[in-house]
Amino acid sequence: MGSVNGADAPQKGQLEALKALYGLQEKDLELDRLKEEAEALPQELLSVRTQVEALEERLAELLERQAELQKEYNRHSLDLEDLTAKEKQAEAEQRQAQSAKEQTQYENRIQQIRDRIRELLELSTPLMEAMESLEAEIAQVEEALSQVRPRLEALLEENARRVEGLKGVIALKEEERQAMAQGIPQALLKEYEAIRRARKGMGIVRMQRQGNAFRCEGCNVVLPTHVAQKVVQGQVVRCPTCGRLLLKGD
Repeated sequence: MGSVNGADAPQKGQLEALKALYGLQEKDLELDRLKEEAEALPQELLSVRTQVEALEERLAELLERQAELQKEYNRHSLDLEDLTAKEKQAEAEQRQAQSAKEQTQYENRIQQIRDRIRELLELSTPLMEAMESLEAEIAQVEEALSQVRPRLEALLEENARRVEGLKGVIALKEEERQAMAQGIPQALLKEYEAIRRARKGMGIVRMQRQGNAFRCEGCNVVLPTHVAQKVVQGQVVRCPTCGRLLLKGD
């Protein structure tokens, strides 16, 4: 790459504006870090919240299953009540039977009802056992939640205080940033802000010399000689590769 040592004298006004812009970017990056810090949740809070959410999800599943079993148990109970009433009615009618044939018919009917009652009772036993097991697990989950929820609430309050403190710092930094921006030409400021939005927070970077070459600090690409000459002169120049504004390095 050709030498840029013979460049014209720096255009002082533009160079000072670029330096001020570079300083403004440092303030912007500081604000970015503070805002990210305010938005980020502490690891302990994330861990405890995840634990609470998992317990609450498990509790919801258990309660849903309990409701299903309770519904099934209630249905069995109603069926048993109905069959018991039918059994008593059949026994009463049997006692009033006038013939042996009718007696036999009632006996068969009564036996069928009793068989069905026995089947339902056999089905109810594992159902009741499952309900008891669920109740025990629900109690365990509720106990775990009662222990961990207060910790989550305390961590949330602590984080709220932390965020509130950071908001105060951010407000002060934004006032400082506003004061710094007033000394920068509006057109240059708008161009920088547009580039910064598109380039992940970096709207202006330094041009660094490496031997006889000059590189863009943003994308590390070697700059053409005519671009490097303009940067040395203090002109407002953008990197041909990444589009960031360039400032001559120290």
